[in-house]
Amino acid sequence: PPTRPDNRSNQQHTINERIVAHAEKGKNVVRLKGGDPFIYGRGGEELESVVEAGIDVIVVPGITAALGAASYAGIPLTYRNLSQSVRFVTGHRVENAVNLDWPEMGRSEQTLVIYMGLVGLAEILEKLIEHGCEVQRPAALIEHATLPEQRVIDGTVGNLAQLANEANIDGPSIVVIGEVVALRPGFGS
Repeated sequence: PPTRPDNRSNQQHTINERIVAHAEKGKNVVRLKGGDPFIYGRGGEELESVVEAGIDVIVVPGITAALGAASYAGIPLTYRNLSQSVRFVTGHRVENAVNLDWPEMGRSEQTLVIYMGLVGLAEILEKLIEHGCEVQRPAALIEHATLPEQRVIDGTVGNLAQLANEANIDGPSIVVIGEVVALRPGFGS
């Protein structure tokens, strides 16, 4: 399975310091991030650093990875009679545990979008099943969303982790779970 650096907090601290240091030297600093920096993008931490340093800042929002990934993959996140809501969660391990509200995550008639869930994908899907999510519920993993090398793995809650492993998925990924995934052109092919 893929691994990620264990020292993400230290990396973010260094990024924050560099932004402030360059701005304090009178440089215009642009922190370009893929996606919306305020949805699991640590944009709030970066904004807090520059505001605390007394630096003027302008935030230019981007489209969140979930919306871009789903659109490029042909998955409507909501669809009449299939999905009444969309839930964005992070699958990122916090203190070596995936901390999600499992009973709520597995509810039907919603779309579940999981950011940063690749490393813990098998555990996440097992927990969803354990808490009532159907094994056959459609699921897709979108790697390198919106880029020329984008790949979409179509499956179910019961087999998506195995399919992703067999496909050697190791890049940034978004997981979409729900009946709306079955609307994707080419689903299951």
